[in-house]
Amino acid sequence: MKKKVFALAFALVMALGIMLTACGGGTSSSTGGGGTSTGGDASTSASTGGDDVSTPAGGDTDGMVTKDNITVASQYIVAKIDPQYGAGQWEWSINRGVYDSLFRAPKMDYYACEPWLAESYEYSDDNLDMTLTLRQGVKFHDGSEMTSEDVVYSLERAMVSAYTSPALQAVDSVEATDDYTVVIHMKYTFPVMVEVLADYQFGAIVSKNAIETYGEGSQEAIVGTGPYKLKEWSADNNITLEYFEDYWADEPEIKTVTYRAIPDYSAAAIAMQSGEIDVLNYGLMADLKSMSETGDFTVNSFLRDHTFGLAINNQLEPFNNLEVRRAISHAIDRDAVNDIVMEGTGSTETLARTSPRGEGYYMALDEGRLTKYEYDVEKAKAMMEELGYGEDNRVPVNFVSPSSSAAQNFAAVMQEQLGKIYLDLDIEVMEASSYINRLAQGQFGLSYNDSGLMPYFSPVLYSFQYGTGNIYNRDNISIPEVDALLEQGLSELDKDARNEIYAEMLEIITDQAVTGVCVQTRAFIISTKGLQVYPDPVMMPSAVYDMHWGEHDDNAITAR
Repeated sequence: MKKKVFALAFALVMALGIMLTACGGGTSSSTGGGGTSTGGDASTSASTGGDDVSTPAGGDTDGMVTKDNITVASQYIVAKIDPQYGAGQWEWSINRGVYDSLFRAPKMDYYACEPWLAESYEYSDDNLDMTLTLRQGVKFHDGSEMTSEDVVYSLERAMVSAYTSPALQAVDSVEATDDYTVVIHMKYTFPVMVEVLADYQFGAIVSKNAIETYGEGSQEAIVGTGPYKLKEWSADNNITLEYFEDYWADEPEIKTVTYRAIPDYSAAAIAMQSGEIDVLNYGLMADLKSMSETGDFTVNSFLRDHTFGLAINNQLEPFNNLEVRRAISHAIDRDAVNDIVMEGTGSTETLARTSPRGEGYYMALDEGRLTKYEYDVEKAKAMMEELGYGEDNRVPVNFVSPSSSAAQNFAAVMQEQLGKIYLDLDIEVMEASSYINRLAQGQFGLSYNDSGLMPYFSPVLYSFQYGTGNIYNRDNISIPEVDALLEQGLSELDKDARNEIYAEMLEIITDQAVTGVCVQTRAFIISTKGLQVYPDPVMMPSAVYDMHWGEHDDNAITAR
């Protein structure tokens, strides 16, 4: 099976996800098999356990003031609105409104995917061909009709984009057999094609004519079939979307949304408290606590499918020595990391840097197959001393860190903790692109690392994170047994069989101490009182189309 290197740009996107938190129980889904579907896929609904909460501050929605226009605070300036070239959370959020996908995850629930621009679909008996019957009469924002030509163009564009191609590596070719029929030919059976095509990047449909007429990256080319069209992209980088009157599906409750770039945490909190914005999903704990006590906001908190911790270059001495890696794992005080970096809001229970909701994790955990490295600095020191290290033989280590405050705080904690086992960290702070390049080239000893795993994409993302040669494999591991299991899992349609495959893989990964997992991150979404918000549980873009006013639905965020 041909393996593709995970693209640099996509790694940048995932690497610098907002530092808040991951996870919860649930089931994974599988799709595929011969047969026809017109009302969704074979996925099953799931809900998380644990301590996820979604509670309006103040207890109810009395005094709620509804409106059909909202303002969302964005953490950075958006550079491009293009689903196949989205560079981060806020591009993804905007793309979600402008562009529809072939399938849809209602309220960001990928376990309940349903046909959307594709009205129905059918697999061939050998599961290698997926035939999509497109919805007729769907209009682009310029009034033209969407046809199979646009779908083929969009998918082929996604297959070559550095941002999206890794998720479509199973696709061999795409063809239009008539104006409303598209056939996706696959190289091998692929269990999560519906979920991939429901994603706000991989399965989004653009206008071929608009892009070819106006050119890549132009504002005139921002033409989708989604519920919102671009109204204004102001000189101060605020972006306003308004409802598209000819939208084919149900009319949304929110008609206008403005994304206002406010990079400074404190400024964003002030804007929220003064009523200038309606949705905020980043900030400092002091600000979050202050807002939660006013009764004027809905404060939602949940564990994300996202972790952060220590990347270990497994190919570089002394980290190519298993006992050194195990000593590092014993030397990390994860509770201290959580307290210092995440203000105590995260979870230190996970034993792998992928989401515990990823396929195979709970099987391996329940069967006692995952190795847990308890914090024991004296044991770690003794292990290093047995290898010949000590005060007279300390190890200088290049530690690479991005420039975010969370990453730099983490680096300082690692410098102090690992210094106790004779590792002297020389911290090198750099901007995001330089940081990703250094990791991609393996030019580091240790590094800050954060990563998410969409559990519904388990086969794809496990390959990204643990496969030899993938740029998102930040620990630079190369384990033939793991590669073989990853290849097997990519084409296995049976979920139970995949669970066993990935349980075995995670057993190897934890036994080999390939990475220094620290904390699952916690998310906080603050909205104007009574406004229901539906974020993606990993990278946090929200679907404005699904937002509404009313009583708080506990399943709005926690049902996964």
